[in-house]
Amino acid sequence: MSHIHLPDGVLPLWLWLSGYALDALLIGTAWRWGRVRTVPRRFALLGMFAAMMILVMLIELPPFSYHFNLSVVSGIILGPQLSVLTALIVNTILSLVGHGGITVIGLNSLVLSLEMVAGYYMFGLLRRLHARLGINGFLSTMIGLIVGTAAGFSIIALGRPWINEALQTASGHMKEELRHGIGGPHLSLGRLAILMFGFGSVGWILESLASSAILVQLARLYPGLLNAYTSGNANATGAMRIDSMARKQPLDESKSEE
Repeated sequence: MSHIHLPDGVLPLWLWLSGYALDALLIGTAWRWGRVRTVPRRFALLGMFAAMMILVMLIELPPFSYHFNLSVVSGIILGPQLSVLTALIVNTILSLVGHGGITVIGLNSLVLSLEMVAGYYMFGLLRRLHARLGINGFLSTMIGLIVGTAAGFSIIALGRPWINEALQTASGHMKEELRHGIGGPHLSLGRLAILMFGFGSVGWILESLASSAILVQLARLYPGLLNAYTSGNANATGAMRIDSMARKQPLDESKSEE
């Protein structure tokens, strides 16, 4: 649950403004105290993984309308700093195609950022414990998705009174009692928890398996990629090494032809 599909006008002003403020604080913190690296390749990767996330998040899987987002894979490759920017870009574009309103961009970006950053740090922790890449990718994705789901559920719980009001207004039963004093449709947090944490766990497992397979394949095709972006101080040197390899390849080929 890394995306809240609520239209504009449902959540109160203080809640969605808090989402923008907290997301701005998170971005500022990541770039103020993080390791700022302006290697061009990293920003190219930001665009690539943002596009991938948008495409995947537009595809829903029946019967529970679950959709993959590959946020943890993106977070592991991009790191915290670019992850928070990616989350904002992805949710801004998704809001323009009807996946949530403009007012919930901040909240959605906050949820997605927490998911990506949690997965990144869990991946780093398990890597230091020498966990196998496939197992590491699976567990890191699971933890990230659980954190994102918990954050999304908390936001919906905070906005429950206003969501109920919107549901009752839409149904035309604002003041009409149905039976036993229950007026109109309402949001049940208990049922929502079952859907998000119960049925949603099936989606977590499937996405964790897919993310694990993607990370393993990336490690095979681009051995320096994970090392370059998940090894702390080696971020810049690893990225520069990859770029230099890409630049040297044509030169080597030209020499061999001579």
